[in-house]
Amino acid sequence: MAFIYPHISPIAILAGAVVQFALGFLWYSPMTPMGARWMAEMKVRPDAKPGAEMAAFPIGSIVAAWAVSMVFAWSGASGVLQGMLAAGVIALAVGAQVLTASVANNQRSGALLAINLGYVAVAYLVTGAVVGLLA
Repeated sequence: MAFIYPHISPIAILAGAVVQFALGFLWYSPMTPMGARWMAEMKVRPDAKPGAEMAAFPIGSIVAAWAVSMVFAWSGASGVLQGMLAAGVIALAVGAQVLTASVANNQRSGALLAINLGYVAVAYLVTGAVVGLLA
């Protein structure tokens, strides 16, 4: 059976997803100052065990890496910098949604917004670099 989208690399998608998920693990980890701040803003105790909702994050990382790969391929991009540019376009769109959701739910702090927007920006740029490297 042929891959549905022969112009993109399943290996690049998988690698981009793994890197993005690992970055999220570090970004939101209570072992880092940013993760500790995120936990405080979200009112999550550092000793709390991850719940079943964590299963959604690897799926989201795969979808994000797939989207980056698709934009990368459709745009005719090549290389790491163009991969980051393609991913940056998606990060801008996703960041706008995070910002809009945060404004709509005004119970969130500016610090939480900055943490989440920062993750979106960095995660997509790193995913774009991986896709650009492996595509």
